Amino acid sequence: MNLKEIAKEANVSPSTVTMVIHNRSGVGDKTRERIRKLLQENGYSIDTAEFEEGEPNFAPNSNRNKNIYFLKFIRHGSLVNGNAGFVSSIIDSVEKESRKRGFNLVMIGVNPLNIEEVIASIKSQSPDGILFLATEFSSDLVDYLDQLPKPVVVIDNFMPNCNVSSVNMNNAEAVHTSIKHLVELGHKEIGFLYNNMPSSNCEARLKAYTEALAYFGLKFDHKLVYRVPSDLTTSSDYISSLIEKGQIFPPALMATNDTIAIGAMRAFKKHKIRVPADISLIGFDDIVYSAVSDPPLTTIHISTKEMGIWAVRLLCSRMQAHDASPVKLQVSGTLIKRKSTGPAK
Repeated sequence: MNLKEIAKEANVSPSTVTMVIHNRSGVGDKTRERIRKLLQENGYSIDTAEFEEGEPNFAPNSNRNKNIYFLKFIRHGSLVNGNAGFVSSIIDSVEKESRKRGFNLVMIGVNPLNIEEVIASIKSQSPDGILFLATEFSSDLVDYLDQLPKPVVVIDNFMPNCNVSSVNMNNAEAVHTSIKHLVELGHKEIGFLYNNMPSSNCEARLKAYTEALAYFGLKFDHKLVYRVPSDLTTSSDYISSLIEKGQIFPPALMATNDTIAIGAMRAFKKHKIRVPADISLIGFDDIVYSAVSDPPLTTIHISTKEMGIWAVRLLCSRMQAHDASPVKLQVSGTLIKRKSTGPAK
């Protein structure tokens, strides 16, 4: 979309879009956020060097002219755009921390089709540092990551086999905590709702699920791993179709994210399967909707704010010491107990 089309989509004038690009005052917060999201989704850069009115400027003067590029990688969009605010919250945190430190933050959309072109363009512009949102990034494209000018910090992907710094959640610890909660409730048969378009995090959670079962002396059964579409409507429809075909789910389920868990909850409700009386259900991410689902969803809370802050901090350290060894940070999760899990029968 060009700027005129974005202005039309946001129901504002082209000049308002330009004001948002250059972070000028005079645009309401809700309108500014709506336009920003449209710009970011269409690969436009946003100048965040100027501070919003009323926000104190305590950035070091030495950072004033430094440019950080934030690359938002999208393969299919179901996790980056469809996980109800999880990724956008990370981006918001990165933007705020960058402003505090006085960096110019440039947002760029990247996908498998334009990644070579984007890398070539970035090399010609020589940014001071790069943050790479790799939620949907996979190992088949890792060579492109090596081509980016350093320093680089990857966000939302541990990148275990790549010599690059990263900030991610501690999937193994979080899944272990979830399975422990279900075991303590007396559950001995626990299934897993797995994303049918898995990310690195999804794969890590599936691995952690099998390891946690073994730790607690429970048998792994591949038939209890269900590959489910990742968005709310299709996950609900798919699970509903399985029930209609006679599928009987185990009395406890863990989902790889909250969106899939809430979709499953809707399908169970449609077919008079009670949560948690018939099936205990636990999610991952603690998105906004998890607290208001029916019943409220037990889940793992990951501080997206902390992930964004640490990503910028880590990049700062890499900018000061280019030859330093890569550092991989993991943010721990917290179990949020709500009403979707209960004692086993």
